[in-house]
Amino acid sequence: MRKIDEGRSPRRGWRGCVVVALVAACALTLGISGCASLRRMNINRDLRPCDDGFARTADGWWLGIRHYRPVEPDPDKLPVVLCHGLGLNGTFWTITHDHLPSQLVAQGYEVFVVDLRGSGASYRDGGIGWVNAALRQTVIPEIGNDEWTMDDQALYDVPAILEYVREQTGEERVNWIGHSLGGMLMFAFLERSDQAHRIANFVAMGSPACIADSPEAEKMLRANRGLRMLMKAISTGRIARPMAIVRPPGLEKIDRFYYSADNVDPETVARFYGSTLEDPGPGALRQMDRYLESGRLVSEDGSIDYYEGLSEIHTPTLFVAGDGDILADLHSKWKTYQALGSADKTFLRFGRSQGHVADYGHCDLVWSRHAPKEIFPEVIDWLDRRQKAPLPSPQR
Repeated sequence: MRKIDEGRSPRRGWRGCVVVALVAACALTLGISGCASLRRMNINRDLRPCDDGFARTADGWWLGIRHYRPVEPDPDKLPVVLCHGLGLNGTFWTITHDHLPSQLVAQGYEVFVVDLRGSGASYRDGGIGWVNAALRQTVIPEIGNDEWTMDDQALYDVPAILEYVREQTGEERVNWIGHSLGGMLMFAFLERSDQAHRIANFVAMGSPACIADSPEAEKMLRANRGLRMLMKAISTGRIARPMAIVRPPGLEKIDRFYYSADNVDPETVARFYGSTLEDPGPGALRQMDRYLESGRLVSEDGSIDYYEGLSEIHTPTLFVAGDGDILADLHSKWKTYQALGSADKTFLRFGRSQGHVADYGHCDLVWSRHAPKEIFPEVIDWLDRRQKAPLPSPQR
C-alpha cells in the first residue's frame, strides 16, 4: 500500500476547513429546510425520495420504496430490486435520462428502487423518528445513525425489502442489482441469511469484497476517518446540497472518486448533489474502516470474513466493472469474482481496452451518458437469460 507523503504543506488542511465553512454558510443561507422541501416536492418523480410504499424492518425502520410498473408486464420475469450504495439514496438510479429502471420496465420487469436506512424517505419508529424528522431539516446530524452498520442493512433491510416485493407481486424471489455497498451487503446476506434462496440473480456493479492492490486505499482510509470525525458535528450530506448550484474550487479532486467528469453530464452531477447525496452513517463508515485497514470485507465486530465466505455463494452473479473505477478498482473486483463459488458467474469489464467509448468510473457504470447503450443492454440481456430458472440448492 503506497505511503502518503506526510511532509506536504499544512496549508491544505486550512484550505479544507475554509471550504467546509463556506459550504456550511452557503447551506444555511439558502435554507436547509428549503432543500429538503424541494426534494420532497420535486415535480420529477425520479428525483423525489422513494415513498410509494414502505418496508418495515424487524429492528424498527421503515424503508422507502419507489415502484415502477411496466405497461406490459412479462409474467416470466422476476421483479428487480435496485439498491444504492453508502451515503446515497434511491435517486442514484434515476438522475439521468434513459436510466436503468426505465430500460428494465420497457422489457417487462417490475422494478423496485429502495432507500436503505438513513437515506431518502426512510425513517425510524417511535419518538426518535419524530426527532430525526425535524433534524433532517437542519445541518445537525440525526440521532442514532452511528448505531447501524452494513451488517444491519444486510440482515434487516434486505429481508424487509424482499417481503415488501412479495406482498406487491406475489413473487418469492427477485433479481437484485446493487451498486457499490448496495452490492457488497449482498455478499453478507447470501452468506448469513436463511432467505438467501430468494435472490434468484445478483448483479454487482462496482462491488468488491476485498482490496487487491489499490494505490488509493490509504487515502480513502484517511478520508473515511475524517468524514466520521466531521459528522460528529454536522450533516455532511445536507451541507453539500447547495453544491447542486455552485461548487467550490478543488472539489474535482474528491469528485473523481465518484465519477469521471468527461463521462457524466453536468446536469447529472447537479442532481447528485441536490437529490442523491446523504449522510453515510458513522456506524457504516466504522465498518468501512475495517475493510480499508484489512483489505477484506468483514463484519462490524470483525468476527466474520465475508471474503472468505464467497466460496459458499452459489447464486448466479454478474460482476460489472469499470476500468476507471478508483473506489472499487478492477483488480479487487476480479479477485472477488474469482473467489465466488457460483458455477454461473460472469465478469463484464467496461473501458477503452474493451472497445467502449470511455473508461468507466465508479458511478459512471450507472450515470455515464454512454451507459444506456453500452452497459444497461448487457445487464438486461444477462438477466433475460436467467428468468424463472429452477431454485438453486441451499447455500448456508
